[in-house]
Order: sequence, then C-alpha cells, then structure tokens
Amino acid sequence: MLDLGIIIVNWNTRDYLRRCLETVYATQEGVSFHVVVVDNGSQDGSVEMVQAEFPRAEIITGHGNVGYPVGNNLGLKSLGHSGMEDAPDAPRYSLLLNPDTELPPDALPHVVAYMDAHHEIGVIGPRLVLEDGSLDLAC
Repeated sequence: MLDLGIIIVNWNTRDYLRRCLETVYATQEGVSFHVVVVDNGSQDGSVEMVQAEFPRAEIITGHGNVGYPVGNNLGLKSLGHSGMEDAPDAPRYSLLLNPDTELPPDALPHVVAYMDAHHEIGVIGPRLVLEDGSLDLAC
C-alpha cells in the first residue's frame, strides 16, 4: 500500500513548483509516495515543465482556475479518496503541499513515521521554517 499521496495545487508558479518537486523527489528512502499536480489553468509553462521534468508526477488539467479547495478535492479524488469510502489502493495518508514549499530530505519519512506512531492523530501541520531558519508563525 502506498504511504503517501501528495497533492500540489498550482497556478502560474512554474519556478516554485519545479523547486518543490525537486525537493519532494529528493526524499530519502523509507516512504512510498505518488505526486498529483492539479494545475488551475496556468499560462506560464507549468504543465509542460512537469510533463518534461517530472514524468512520475500525475498532472490534472482542463478544469480552469477552480481555486485551492476544489483543486485539492480533485487531487484527493484522483488518489482514491471519495469522501465516503476510500478506494482500496488509496494512500494511507495525504499531504496537501503548496508549490512554494521546499522539503528537507527526511521530511516525508519523518511525518509518516510520526503518524504511524500516533494513531489518534487525524491531521498534522508540520513546522514551517523560513529561509533564514526562523519559525514561520503561520504554522
């Protein structure tokens, strides 16, 4: 069973999205994942960049700019989460990731291990760190 489904909703953030995907795919071993990029009608070459540089990522297009919540729902449905009952091949956990996010190489295995160790948790919000190393208080 897949450990993690990662949904990234994108709208005209090609360069941020590229860096985000680079850090996701640089993840240390120990976690299986599938990335779904939901593109909200970008005009900056985001779709073409994902297709050319990250062929393992699934990309959902053609729905226009439906916004962040609907985009995440499209990604969750693609992963097999229907809202009522998950498909048998749905990932154990799902991560809603913004395209301007960069992950440390151990982030995904760490968060999956934490969720596995704490079954009482339904949702987790990881710590966000700014470029200067300080805590982003928005987290």
